[in-house]
Amino acid sequence: MIDTMYKAMGNSITVMFVSWISMLLVGRIFDFHQIYIGFIDQIKSEEWLLKQCENDHFFHNMAYHTDVCKQVLANSQLSPVLYSIHGSLMGIKLCGFYDCTDLAALVYKGGVPVIFCFFLLYLVTPSFLIPLAHVAYDKHQKRVFEDRCSPVIHDKEKLYKRLSNMDMGLDFD
Repeated sequence: MIDTMYKAMGNSITVMFVSWISMLLVGRIFDFHQIYIGFIDQIKSEEWLLKQCENDHFFHNMAYHTDVCKQVLANSQLSPVLYSIHGSLMGIKLCGFYDCTDLAALVYKGGVPVIFCFFLLYLVTPSFLIPLAHVAYDKHQKRVFEDRCSPVIHDKEKLYKRLSNMDMGLDFD
């Protein structure tokens, strides 16, 4: 029984770890997508300004704002994919879409119902139920095997039924 509990605990920890890694990956992919789309839109909206900055007359008229032209030129030379990867990794949060302290505060503010729901989720997780069902099935199979193959029959009704069927030449088991 204790071995089953250790296996169930190990399986539940594995499920929690895989879920955590999945949340991290989904969060990074979502952030990457948002940053990528935003950067592509920014580059498209800066196309006109980039063309104007190439014109010397426009560049000299922007006397105090030449840094805008330098930034637009720098943005046009960046790879959107690398920019998005950098932005996604800079905003990494270990608890998915939230900082871990914010997530703990949300759970704490939710009170007992939220903690109870997490506990039920833990109990109903398939990795917790499958090993228990497997152990129950193994016990059932062992009992059926012993009933069929054991010379000692524990159930008196089955013994009586077998003996009476043997007397009639009808052994069904």
